[in-house]
Amino acid sequence: MDDLNLPGSPEQDFPLLTLSPVDDARHAWSALLLGGDAADPGYLPAMVRLFGQFGLGEALPALPCLLPLADPEALDDALAAQLPAEAVILLVPLPRALDPAAALSRLRNRGFRLMAAGLPAAEQNLPAEIDSVAGDASLPPPPRLPGPHLATGVDDDARFAAARSAGYGWFAGDYPLHPTAGNKTKGGSSRALLLRLLAMVAADAPSRDIEALLKQDPALSYHLLKLVNSVSFALTTPITSFGYAITLLGRRQLQRWLQLLIYAQQGKDTGALMARAAYRAGLMEALCQRVGGSKEDQEHAFMTGMFSLLDALFGTPLEQIIAPLNLAAEVEDALLNRGGWLGGLLDIVERSGRAPQPSLAGQLAQALLTPAAYAQAQVEACRWATRIGRES
Repeated sequence: MDDLNLPGSPEQDFPLLTLSPVDDARHAWSALLLGGDAADPGYLPAMVRLFGQFGLGEALPALPCLLPLADPEALDDALAAQLPAEAVILLVPLPRALDPAAALSRLRNRGFRLMAAGLPAAEQNLPAEIDSVAGDASLPPPPRLPGPHLATGVDDDARFAAARSAGYGWFAGDYPLHPTAGNKTKGGSSRALLLRLLAMVAADAPSRDIEALLKQDPALSYHLLKLVNSVSFALTTPITSFGYAITLLGRRQLQRWLQLLIYAQQGKDTGALMARAAYRAGLMEALCQRVGGSKEDQEHAFMTGMFSLLDALFGTPLEQIIAPLNLAAEVEDALLNRGGWLGGLLDIVERSGRAPQPSLAGQLAQALLTPAAYAQAQVEACRWATRIGRES
């Protein structure tokens, strides 16, 4: 840890980066928006490390990454050759996208797709190298471009609906975290059962009692076996009984699957929220590991991230939802008050899905985290969240 903080070290000079999910019209995680100061000289070399050393490409096998550029000329051939062009969409500022002297053809010939960051005026024609645009959700994208177009600042359901009607296919913003009253899920009986199961697992109840409770809900039983059978255990025999699933998974993994099922059970429109909860949980765990947390600390961190969006899911105060769970005091304090070291990590995690602000650097330093460690932890969280999305 001390070596990472030496002045002038590659880790200390690494710029502050964030990774933000982008959803499609069906609320599925469909792309990743990379955030950072694109004018920083270290920005593009950091992106190369993000895809190479940190493994972002492998973490997102089916999702394109939107990479903002300050100037297309800055992405020279040496740097471009180190990026997976087939998986990257370059986000070019509108003035540079309209500039005939910009290096758009060179980048397009290397296999990159290009998106203009901004909406052109009616009399302006984007060059043939541009496939799509990113713009404010209140204005329609230009016609005749193949897309998909990205609507930014989609922070509530009304803006999501407006952007979808306007012709956007991708949506970036916090709208899943702020559902309207009419869209809040009910899930009364299933939710109560899941919370009882979580409480029993946390209390180390006998497996037979957990199995008996699982069998009370056919839908829950189905989803649990579906998730468990999808885990990569390299088994030749499928998991067909609850007792076998509980034994094979162990209490720790069972607890994690039940946490995920709280989101998965609530209906098709909660996919974006489930992905964000899984990402938060994975990032909390990865950051906790990097600051030297024990296995128990990491489990508490994971749980804190996973449960941090239950109030958005159910439209109920978080204090009421977690009351039956008898959570560890530090987890409860972090969730309800942002207190303690877990609360500090949660605050960092909550800011990870947006463009980085200068104050985030101070929070990372206070938590003894470098920007490089933060970026790598985000990649690990993406790997976990996208795998969960494929399996559920």
